[in-house]
Amino acid sequence: GVRTAEARAMPPKFNSPKQALEQGVCGQHGWSSRYFRESVGGKWCVEVRWGVGDGKRRTFVSDDTSDESIPGTKKGHAAAAAVALEGLETVVRSVNLKPLRTVEDALGARFGSTCEVLDGSAPGSWDRLWRCLSRCSPLERAVGIDVEGNMRTPPVLVQVCVQVPFEETTLCVLELPGSSPGGNLSADLRRLLLDATVAKVFCDGTAGADKRSLSVDVDLAGMGAQFACLDLEHMASELAGATSVLRGLARIFNLAWPDSPFRATKDNKDKSSVRYFVDIQDGRRAPPR
Repeated sequence: GVRTAEARAMPPKFNSPKQALEQGVCGQHGWSSRYFRESVGGKWCVEVRWGVGDGKRRTFVSDDTSDESIPGTKKGHAAAAAVALEGLETVVRSVNLKPLRTVEDALGARFGSTCEVLDGSAPGSWDRLWRCLSRCSPLERAVGIDVEGNMRTPPVLVQVCVQVPFEETTLCVLELPGSSPGGNLSADLRRLLLDATVAKVFCDGTAGADKRSLSVDVDLAGMGAQFACLDLEHMASELAGATSVLRGLARIFNLAWPDSPFRATKDNKDKSSVRYFVDIQDGRRAPPR
């Protein structure tokens, strides 16, 4: 029966099948789950998505037909989760058997050999970025933006990357607003943020702090700009289902490439680099020049 399936599928450290599914599986990997009752028959179901595309989702149907009262919903969710845990065993096992690699370990060498880093304050740096964008087709006019020290405006460091058209290389412009005259964003960066023909791609896992530190949704919006801002967190939710917590870049990478030979994890040294920029942000360390 259901209790037997629950006992077999549920790891011992969890108190219920739903907790095991949500925390032990979906929460660990950034997968999404959606509970519902069948419109005909009233059986409780859960749809689990572990990647982008219809081939990376399954709906698990329980035999439970409890009503939608609080006790009934709890019972129905548990029954559906128990079926999902059993049905996902092969998928979970294949994912957990993959070797773990940090994003930097997996992609750092390629990035290091194909990316040219430019000092945004040096003459001609922004001109090169604008030339790249001018050669892109309208649908490919995009930059990736990352921010450090994002609890103040402007932030400590802004990194803007663009794909060089027709080449397997990228340009990355670094800007230190605190080191510029007046301590503000450069005219080129402000122009880029205002340019609605260029998509600005963020992975803003800090509840929008990166964009706020650049005044993307505050001051500049007041000037009537229509921002072309994309966030990988939002895109992941749209393409692979919503989760209760933000996924982060490594989990989004795994969703976008579920058949990768390895499982990406967050870089351990991220914490020390974050502290470095927080110290600058809070005035405990002098900004780099």
